[in-house]
Amino acid sequence: MLKTLFLTLTLAALPAASATSTSITLTAGQTVTSGGAKITLLRFSDSRCPVKAICVMAGNVKASVFVVRGKSARLYTVYLPGVPIQTAAGKVVLKAATRLEDGSAQRLTFLITQ
Repeated sequence: MLKTLFLTLTLAALPAASATSTSITLTAGQTVTSGGAKITLLRFSDSRCPVKAICVMAGNVKASVFVVRGKSARLYTVYLPGVPIQTAAGKVVLKAATRLEDGSAQRLTFLITQ
């Protein structure tokens, strides 16, 4: 029984062999092609607590992503902390967002798994 449990936990921890992941970083308005689909970060809002501030709520990042593949086009909303959503480009999850500190454009990093 213990060997079976150990084997099950070990196999569950292994990544799927057929899944390929791509990491992309975008600023608002940028488009990238991944797996035959065009992904555009239209806009986003960042309500996270500022660095070195004491906040009641941590906040989140909300992004609008437009995915086009062939004749299919759809608008998705993704959040940080990220929950994967299924799109025509594959599963998309928002993994990270830079903070607006030095005047440069904020960037969001997505992980796309096909």
